[in-house]
Amino acid sequence: MKIETITTVRNDIDNLIIRDVPVSSTIVELNDHSLAIIDTGSPDNPELLEELEQLGYTPEDFSVVINTHLHTDHIGGNRIFTNARVLISRQELEFETKFARILQESEDPIVTLRSMGRYVNEGSDKLVQDLVKLVEEYPVTAIVGDSKQIEFFEDEPVLPNSITLLKVPGHSIDSRAVLVQGKIRTAVAAGDAFYHRDLWREVPIIGIHYNDRLFRKNVEHIARFPDIIIPGHDRIFDNLTKQYLRDDYLLI
Repeated sequence: MKIETITTVRNDIDNLIIRDVPVSSTIVELNDHSLAIIDTGSPDNPELLEELEQLGYTPEDFSVVINTHLHTDHIGGNRIFTNARVLISRQELEFETKFARILQESEDPIVTLRSMGRYVNEGSDKLVQDLVKLVEEYPVTAIVGDSKQIEFFEDEPVLPNSITLLKVPGHSIDSRAVLVQGKIRTAVAAGDAFYHRDLWREVPIIGIHYNDRLFRKNVEHIARFPDIIIPGHDRIFDNLTKQYLRDDYLLI
C-alpha cells in the first residue's frame, strides 16, 4: 500500500480565507490497486489536476473521494472525480448549508458568529466579509459532488480495506480523521482536526471552529498519535521523530 500527499495553493483570488493557503490531499493506492483521495483542495484550482498528472493519475482513475469535513478549501475539487463514490457526513452537509444561509441573511455577521459561540477577534471585519463571500460564491451543495455519487458516513458505506474513520468533531460539527492502516505503519489524514505540525495550538483569527472546546480535546488526542500524521494544511510527518517525510510513502 502506498500513500502520496499533494499540496495545492490557490493564489489567484482576493479572498483571504483561501488565498495562499496550502491544502493537503492524500492519495491512497490500495492493495487491490484502486485509488482513493482524501480531501480535494480549494475550488477552481488548476494545481490539483497538474499535481495528479505529474504523478501519472487522471481524476477518472479514482474510485473513492473521502472528505474529512465540508469546508470549501477541502471539497473544491470533488466534482472532477466523476467515477468516484464521494463519502461525506450528512450532518456536515445539513449544518454547512444552514450556516451559509444564516451568514448571508445576517445584517451583522460578526454578531451572528459570536451569538453562535464562535471566537472572533476585534478587527476581523475583512476576514468575516470574505467568509460570507466564500459561502456565497461556492455553496457547499454546488461543489461537494453530484448527488448520485454521494454516500453518507451515517449510512455506514463500505470503506476500502485498510481505511477506517475516526470522529473528531470541533473544527467542524462532524469532522472525521481517516486512518490508513498498512502492515508496518499507520497514517492518519486528519484534515483540519489537526491542521499543522507546529501551529495547531494557535488560537484561530476568526471563529473558524464549530466548537473550540471539542477542537482542543480532539487535536490534543491526535497530537499523541504514535505514527504518521497528515495535517490539513501542512506536509506529512512522522509524529515519533517530528520529521517531515517524503510526499510518497509506503505503508506496506
